[in-house]
Amino acid sequence: MLRWGILCVVVVVLAATATLVVQYGTGSSPTWSLPAGVKTEGPQPRVEVEGALTHEFGELSTQKTTARKWKVKNTGEGNLEIWLLGSTCTCTIPRLKGEGTREVIKPGDATEIELEWKTKNAIGEFSKGATIGTNDPDRPEFMLKVHGMVHSPIVVLPEPHEGVLMVGDVPTDKVKEISIALFSPEHPELKIKQLSTSKPNQIVAKPVPFTPKELENLKAKGGYRVNLQFKPGMVLGTFREELIVETDHPEQPKLQLVLAGTASGPISLMPSILRMVAVNGKEGASGQLILLVREGRPTSFKVIRKPEKVDVSIAPNDTPTLKGRYRLTVTVPSGTSPGLIDDEIIFQTDHPSAGELKVPVNIVVGSG
Repeated sequence: MLRWGILCVVVVVLAATATLVVQYGTGSSPTWSLPAGVKTEGPQPRVEVEGALTHEFGELSTQKTTARKWKVKNTGEGNLEIWLLGSTCTCTIPRLKGEGTREVIKPGDATEIELEWKTKNAIGEFSKGATIGTNDPDRPEFMLKVHGMVHSPIVVLPEPHEGVLMVGDVPTDKVKEISIALFSPEHPELKIKQLSTSKPNQIVAKPVPFTPKELENLKAKGGYRVNLQFKPGMVLGTFREELIVETDHPEQPKLQLVLAGTASGPISLMPSILRMVAVNGKEGASGQLILLVREGRPTSFKVIRKPEKVDVSIAPNDTPTLKGRYRLTVTVPSGTSPGLIDDEIIFQTDHPSAGELKVPVNIVVGSG
């Protein structure tokens, strides 16, 4: 009886095992690209990479494709296997000598691994790399990297932010001059063919070749100091004008910069922009600014341009101690449709040093 009982138990276990095999052993399974297992016995490989693992390429301009090769030796006694594990981004491409993803190196032999990288539109510090797997038990993987700085084909200093160069406060009643540096590290012989601005009567640009001292300070081999002269008569308020530089650079024959700043003079705004947030379009609302005229000079203002959806009025707002004050009122009428009013009001004045005055307005009208 005991033997029959043991036999029954064995049959049940085998049947259960067979069921598991049917359920889990015959289905499809994902295909994994796994590295070969590292042998812990017998002759072992040893990977050795010549030179530094990080290549310092110095400086490159945008939209450049460059490559660097590393020599990899097998100084061990067993066959060395290497394979590609991955890279930091799609702009960095590792390649083995055989153009495959895996390679075997016999004892005493060597191969090359190439790393190609593309700077694309990156500006500033650039650091990318790729990881290589090995069957060396002491070094299962290593990383090859490139590092350096990426700049535009033509470098501008001070550096613009997204093409906008801030020039600060510009007086409307006297000349202001600023300078910017312009050069190309990869084309030091760069020539400026023409300079122009969107307001040639008020903003004049002139190129002057760098002096030896300027070249030394900038660590450049050639280039220009572009002198920008802002003449009296700029319209009061914020401005965004354009500087166009035409060059003989093969990759950037035209450079367009926005010159942004504030023209200030005998009339100032408090605050410098009228903002109204979450205005109820059904009910309407009003906002106010104070205009200050230098030395309290009586001044007349005439609206020559305004956003269609608002009403504008201006009236004296003097105090016993403060003369030349005016209150500007901007009204969003009731029943105004929802939307963004991002525009400016332009006044014509009779002030001898401030013919026009711009008042930026930014109003968000809701549905109520």
